[in-house]
Amino acid sequence: MINLPPLVAALYKAWLRARLERYTRALEAIAAQRENDFHAERVLHKEVVLLRSKLNSL
Repeated sequence: MINLPPLVAALYKAWLRARLERYTRALEAIAAQRENDFHAERVLHKEVVLLRSKLNSL
């Protein structure tokens, strides 16, 4: 454990909490984007399969 004066320790803890919050928000944004990308990929894959089927039926 680091031995810091109380004011410095409080500031350091606040800085660490802010950094943790920022990183957590970034991870949540990445996860949401990944979910959106996955959904978009599924929709596009479905359309490609449908169009190939229609093209092959001609």
